[in-house]
Amino acid sequence: MNKPSWTHGPPKTILLATDLSSRCDRAMDRAAHLAKMWGARLVVLNVLEPDYDLAGPARTADLPSWRRPPEREAVVAAQVRRDLGEDLQGAEIRIVEGVAAATIEAVARDIDAELIVTGIARDETFGRYFLGSTVERLARQTPVPLLIVKSRLRPYGEVLVATDFSSPSQHALTAAARFFPRAPLTLLHAWEIPFKGFLDRPDFQREWTAMEKEGCDAFVAQSRLSQAQRRDLQVLLEHGAPDMIVRTYMGDKGVDLVVVGTHGRSGVFDVRLGGTAKRILQSAPGDVLLIREPLSSGASGPTRQP
Repeated sequence: MNKPSWTHGPPKTILLATDLSSRCDRAMDRAAHLAKMWGARLVVLNVLEPDYDLAGPARTADLPSWRRPPEREAVVAAQVRRDLGEDLQGAEIRIVEGVAAATIEAVARDIDAELIVTGIARDETFGRYFLGSTVERLARQTPVPLLIVKSRLRPYGEVLVATDFSSPSQHALTAAARFFPRAPLTLLHAWEIPFKGFLDRPDFQREWTAMEKEGCDAFVAQSRLSQAQRRDLQVLLEHGAPDMIVRTYMGDKGVDLVVVGTHGRSGVFDVRLGGTAKRILQSAPGDVLLIREPLSSGASGPTRQP
């Protein structure tokens, strides 16, 4: 069984999926920065959704040359080159017609991409982000690590890893450590006590916190972190909704990247971590790196609630 690509180190091939809108500018900047930092191959993909000329394909061919619409591929390629600028002259450009999410996955497989980088659809009020149907489909389906870029470009400092102590969380921690080996890592586990009435009992809170710490210690002990990374790892155990704790921590500490794991054994987000993962995707004020559990992995992780 082949090990997931992220266990070997940073990605060697990055696929940037862009619709050339202004909301994807930050994703383009981030992809370029990471490609330079890692010495990775960068492929820029623009997917042309199928459409039809109003005059109809047969009539278009009969029009005088000066009235024919320009070739879409040529127009898009020229815009991509303008947007890339001098810093990315070595990037490969692919313009493919098809349905966006399926085409991105197909190209990622074709080029053996080890990371897909894309942007969001738009910002909404109250700090939420609208991911768009293409990003949501990719997040549910692609086995390739997916980086959803929201923040302006600056080098990642502290990297936050959200965990529920499951197998996907181990993959997320491994990916964070391999992609950013010099970055300070913070492991964050947030939980909600199912019976709120017990919160008034100090002994119950202490026992529950001790149980969570025991689970966290076991999780770190089983990780692929180096001795130095384990020594320097910051661990936070917090009571509260995981997505809100992540959002607050990233905002307060100026953290630009959170890494999250999801299950890879179904076509939808896992109900337990996946529901949390989707909320983190929507509410995190910075970039989100989504690591999906490999289909070939036999482990499904514990069944306890985060």
